[in-house]
Amino acid sequence: MILAPRRRRKTTTRKRNTTTRRPAIILVTGILLAGLHGVLSPRAPAAELRLRSQCQCRAAVVTLGDLAEIVTGDARQADALAAVELFPAPTTAEPRYLRLQEIQDLLVLRGISPIEHRLSGAARIAVHGGQSSRTGNERPLPRSVATRADRLVRDALTKYLRDRVSPDYSWDVEVALDDEQVRSLAGVVQEVAVTGGNAPWTGSQRFEATVYSPDGTRQFVFNARVSVRPAVVATVTALPRGAVLRASDVELRNLVPGDGDVPGFRSIEEVIGMETTSTIAKGKVLPAGSVRAPLLVRRSDIVTVCARSSGILVRTQARAREDGSLGDLVNVESLSDRTAYVARVSAMREVEVYARSIRAASTSQGRASTNQKRLLRQ
Repeated sequence: MILAPRRRRKTTTRKRNTTTRRPAIILVTGILLAGLHGVLSPRAPAAELRLRSQCQCRAAVVTLGDLAEIVTGDARQADALAAVELFPAPTTAEPRYLRLQEIQDLLVLRGISPIEHRLSGAARIAVHGGQSSRTGNERPLPRSVATRADRLVRDALTKYLRDRVSPDYSWDVEVALDDEQVRSLAGVVQEVAVTGGNAPWTGSQRFEATVYSPDGTRQFVFNARVSVRPAVVATVTALPRGAVLRASDVELRNLVPGDGDVPGFRSIEEVIGMETTSTIAKGKVLPAGSVRAPLLVRRSDIVTVCARSSGILVRTQARAREDGSLGDLVNVESLSDRTAYVARVSAMREVEVYARSIRAASTSQGRASTNQKRLLRQ
């Protein structure tokens, strides 16, 4: 009578222990079967899953390709792993953070053994919701916010190009940011760092920006158009009006944003020996109309007028009515009767005119016609 209840208690205890251990047994059995399946089936080459620190979802479901860069020699395997769906994308503005252990558990639930593939990269991933997951109740961004975000990225990109390529170039960059990227720069930003791009570093380029703020670190990829501003001639010292330029007075430098689109000279050789037409401050770009050839004839100067015709040179004097450089046409007037005519500047205080010569053929023809008229009259 006493033994029967004891047997019942032992039987109940065994059943409880069996019920408690059943999930663990199923999990171990699943792992063993997965390992056995890997042994019996043809084994695929191992892939490296490089986890990103930031993930910007563009769809409603987050895939393994969103979280990690898949490195493998088998293109089919890379596509298959990238297409594995893990969990729905966040529907709020706050990102979802995943640790390495959570990612491993998700891979096991999808039938992917973390032992067969190598996990590297970030230990924690911030998953941001895509445009399709937003509620649509967000207000449009103010123009000032977009302008500030554009300036922050442009300044960071310009600094990156100067440090990476050359500090002597004057870089001109245009960036294209979407609303999501502008929102990531709308708050308090401590620093923006830019990486990426390819040589020769001009034209359409693709870069990656990292935004550091008190709330954390965010990353996004953006497109930019990069160009190098041309070099122009600028003054080294202040130059007065009428100064003849020397090589030590000017230098070749790249345009800066404050210079604007000033048409200037592209080489120093173009301006050596030229004369300034106005006062030019130090460090200013030399405009195309600010210099000219040195004046050889000035207004009211007494100049020598040379007339050439058929090997005969005649010289006289006249008064210049205007300034002129070598090759310029200027008005001069006779000293005797103040008759004005145009002459070309040929040397210092010297101009020249060309007189027409009388052709012998024309003279003989005129004489012949005159003789014919006389004969007809007779």
